Amino acid sequence: MNDPAENPRLPDDANAEEVTKAFQSFVMEPIQKVSLKIDGFEAELEKCVNKVNRLEERVNELEAKFEEIYRHLKKVEPKPPSEVAGREAVAPPKEAALDINGIIAQVKAEEQKRLSEDQQAIEQCLENAGYWLEHGKRLNLKIKEAAASTDEVIANSNQILETLPEELNKELGSSQQGLNIIGRMLQRLIDQDGRLKSLAEEIELADKLHELGEDEWMNLLEGETDPKSAQKKINKKLDLTRRSNYKLVSQAGELADKRQKTWLDVVGKQVLPILDGIIDGKHHTSALVNDLMTQHQDAEPKLQAWFNTYVALSNALVTMLKDLDVHRMAVEPGMMIDFERHEPSSVEADPSMENEQIKEISRDGYEYVNHNGDRQTLRVARVVAIRNND
Repeated sequence: MNDPAENPRLPDDANAEEVTKAFQSFVMEPIQKVSLKIDGFEAELEKCVNKVNRLEERVNELEAKFEEIYRHLKKVEPKPPSEVAGREAVAPPKEAALDINGIIAQVKAEEQKRLSEDQQAIEQCLENAGYWLEHGKRLNLKIKEAAASTDEVIANSNQILETLPEELNKELGSSQQGLNIIGRMLQRLIDQDGRLKSLAEEIELADKLHELGEDEWMNLLEGETDPKSAQKKINKKLDLTRRSNYKLVSQAGELADKRQKTWLDVVGKQVLPILDGIIDGKHHTSALVNDLMTQHQDAEPKLQAWFNTYVALSNALVTMLKDLDVHRMAVEPGMMIDFERHEPSSVEADPSMENEQIKEISRDGYEYVNHNGDRQTLRVARVVAIRNND
């Protein structure tokens, strides 16, 4: 009898079917995936083929269009003289002669416009220079009047001093010397300052604007046939003329500016220091005269008359400056400092005032007021400014 272990039992139908499915799944799934990929590649390839076909169609269309354009060009292409039977070669047209008169007329019109602008600029400069000429003449006249007035006042102060007792004469001797120096300063300004004299001299320009005449243009362009060459000559000549005229305009402007600067310098650097000397002398001598009047009451009227010399001199110069439209700046203690118009000469601490307030004025500032009413700083005011430690 056979051993059951040696003859295993065959699988039943259900097991056989399960094994078959497993085998099919193991074998067929990879095949199906590969098949799907192949289908995708075929679709992409078909798209590429369609694109290539469309490109070929477009190339064909362009080639056809090119052929059409080429045929049109051939029709309009000029034939060489050798292909024109029975015809003589046509000579190129001659260049038309230059219209010299037309060119000159155009250039002169343009140049006339430029000359008109330059002339207006010169007239404006000369008008400005003329304004300062009149101011220069007035300055000359006013300084001469002030010098004559101060000479009389100072001579009178010397006479008063000589009538005082020797003791008082000695006490006031140095102050009188200061007054005499004031008079000499004004006289020296009249006699020796060439700038002051130049301010009253008439204004003249050495030359006038230059304009080329028609004959000059004709000579310049004579025999010219090339437009470029003609234009080059024109530009060179115009450049030389315009440079010469521009120099003249600049000279007129410099003349006006120089006169203005000279006028302001004479007033600011020559006249105002004389006034400063009078004011400083007055402040310095005031206490001395008061003490002398207390000690020598019998000489009080003469001492007061002598001291009034400072008042008369300062009034004469202040009046002269007002006539020249020069005024003292309105600067008062307590104002805030304006660094455009005020110059701090020193600083002091004062808890009752704010930082950068003006405590006192150490030297007056002055302004010039022109004919339009505009104010121009002639000299800044020196002030003592407040600086409190925080």
